[in-house]
Amino acid sequence: MKIEINSKKNNELMKRQEMSFTVSDVQATPSRKSLREKIVAQTNADEKLMVIDRLETRFGSKDAKGSVRVYKDKMQMKKMEVKPILVRNFGKEEGKKPVVAEETK
Repeated sequence: MKIEINSKKNNELMKRQEMSFTVSDVQATPSRKSLREKIVAQTNADEKLMVIDRLETRFGSKDAKGSVRVYKDKMQMKKMEVKPILVRNFGKEEGKKPVVAEETK
């Protein structure tokens, strides 16, 4: 399995880095965990702050395309990502949203 990073973009407003990648020479659709490990090896990012958003394969092709987001901190990641994406990437425990206390006036 070969991974090529196609583009990188810093999104300062969302406090994250957005990347698109292409995976080639795969027999079956790779797991998100194995993709995160390979991308971490190439980019030196923190695996716990990396979310694979989309992974698209084409019928009859040995290539896949996807996008990944790397956040600057865990609270920002949990605040911005929807629960199903966090569950797909990290499992049920990591997918829980933080409880924010409401201010009383």
